Amino acid sequence: MNPLFLKSFTAKKKRERDPNAPPPPTLLGQVKELRITRETIDQQAAEISVLRSRLEYLEAKIRRLESYTETVKDFAIKARK
Repeated sequence: MNPLFLKSFTAKKKRERDPNAPPPPTLLGQVKELRITRETIDQQAAEISVLRSRLEYLEAKIRRLESYTETVKDFAIKARK
């Protein structure tokens, strides 16, 4: 075989790994992180929908109370006259 051809296929030197470095990321770890992220997003979406319905309920309640106080106020003014 041609010696130039053999030189092109020499094995690469392995990089030295820092023993204090964290382990390289694995596909399984990334899948787990994605699953946890999705679960968190789903939980937050559910919580947001509950909070929205609660906010709508409280806004309706305050509108009713304001309407009631206006009615009582108008009644009291008419009663004075």
